[in-house]
Amino acid sequence: MTRPARMSDLDAIMAIEQASFDPPWSRTSWAEEIVPADHRLTLVAGDDEVTAAATFHGFDVADLDRIMVTPAARGRGLAVELLARGLDWATSRGCHTMMLEVRRDNDPAISLYRRFGFETISQRPNYYGGGIDALVMSVDLPRAETTTPSEENHV
Repeated sequence: MTRPARMSDLDAIMAIEQASFDPPWSRTSWAEEIVPADHRLTLVAGDDEVTAAATFHGFDVADLDRIMVTPAARGRGLAVELLARGLDWATSRGCHTMMLEVRRDNDPAISLYRRFGFETISQRPNYYGGGIDALVMSVDLPRAETTTPSEENHV
């Protein structure tokens, strides 16, 4: 089950963040991501407790800023569900592309992104420090279906 994140999820999100990333985002950064905004979507997933989270933002190009799953909940399809929902959101906003950065050595994430059609378009040397590069990946999004009233009347 996925749903929009709430401030009451912040402690759980921070626990996932700290288990997933080094260095982690700050509590303030995540709190800002949770505040509702038209150009941003922050989701959480899990049955009884929050075990995964993702945040996206976009105007004409959407960005996957963060996607993470607790170690104990990995392999259950939560990242797939969150990414699919984020891609749908970006398409519905009229975004034509989604982009992301991923650690070059994060094979599970790269595999997930490739399943959704993401391709590597460049790399950023030492982006994560310690000699770890980032791959910049991108996927073209389908055009949102729109019809005008005149088109509806001429079917």
